[in-house]
Amino acid sequence: MLRKSTVIATAVTALLMGAALPAAASPAPHGAARQVTAEPSVVDVTAANYEQVMRMSATRPVVLNFTASWCHWCQKMKPYLQQYNTADNGSWVWARVDADANRAILQKYGVRGLPTLINVQNGQEAGSRMVGYDGPQALRTWLNNL
Repeated sequence: MLRKSTVIATAVTALLMGAALPAAASPAPHGAARQVTAEPSVVDVTAANYEQVMRMSATRPVVLNFTASWCHWCQKMKPYLQQYNTADNGSWVWARVDADANRAILQKYGVRGLPTLINVQNGQEAGSRMVGYDGPQALRTWLNNL
């Protein structure tokens, strides 16, 4: 069962990251430590991988980060999201949604302003949204309440 889970996790990771799947590895000898591939903690969300990202929200919170390259406040918030995701050891998924390239996802969540952060758990919006950027401390507080 662990082998099957590892293969599935590797396939999901490859699909999300756009990489080719590695060749199947031979089973580890009895008693040997097995390496389990973890899901990524940073994902660029598109229409093609949206459902996979929603499935990831069954095991840990997904923060949908609606952003754009031209958005000043989005760019100010970005390094703090990276810093906090790293500090939290990937306990939540930073799911970046390019607002210009993914209009259907924006409409699905009724996003009207950038940046917008939405906490998704078990495939559904959970808790509060964070709209705009009020500084790193407000962001940290919001993330602590996931």
